Amino acid sequence: MNLLQLLLGTLTTDDSLKQVEKKSGIKTEKIVRILMVALPLLISYMTKNASKKEGAQSLLGALGQHTSSQTVSQQLKNADEVDGDKIISHILGKDKKSILSSLADQSGLSAKQIGTLLSLVAPVLLNSLSTATTAQAAKPKPQSTSVDLSDGIDLTDIAALLGGGNVSNTYSNPAAGLLGSLLGSNTSSKPTQSNDTAALLSTLLGGKPAQSKTDGSELLGLLTSLLK
Repeated sequence: MNLLQLLLGTLTTDDSLKQVEKKSGIKTEKIVRILMVALPLLISYMTKNASKKEGAQSLLGALGQHTSSQTVSQQLKNADEVDGDKIISHILGKDKKSILSSLADQSGLSAKQIGTLLSLVAPVLLNSLSTATTAQAAKPKPQSTSVDLSDGIDLTDIAALLGGGNVSNTYSNPAAGLLGSLLGSNTSSKPTQSNDTAALLSTLLGGKPAQSKTDGSELLGLLTSLLK
């Protein structure tokens, strides 16, 4: 399972969506659709920032401050939106305003609502990336047992999944099928999902991006190279 799939999976469980809907006022269906566009964008921007050594070191410093052991739904419940907004501002830089505006126009929401949503998930993104980077650097052995996500996802589950564990079939979420259609299973796949989410992703990223740009593998490689 790649980082993007994992993030979408953990952020679109019933418990996670309930927390985001409660705090943002955005309906579940729109949350899922926005995250399907926003997360690849954020990963792409983070990859670009980390492509320079100073950018990667700065990101590693931020990851060191985001090491929560709470489940994702708990992180969302306790999310510091001020911190989240700072994270989004740092990741997107000067493009933040235009991206929030584009997401708002396509979703029928306000830029403020989009900003609130991204501020809620930003700390989760860093916490997950922090755990993934540590797991990647440690090169854990593949897990032979399945990972049961029915009771929520915590950092141990994330590390196990990135290390090769199998997801228990008790786990499901609204984004699973849509993600496969939108991004495809490999670099040569073409998305079959025809909707404004796919169109927006294409517009903002200049066409369907290389899978390594959006699945988090390139980002993890850049970060872990500094830890070895």
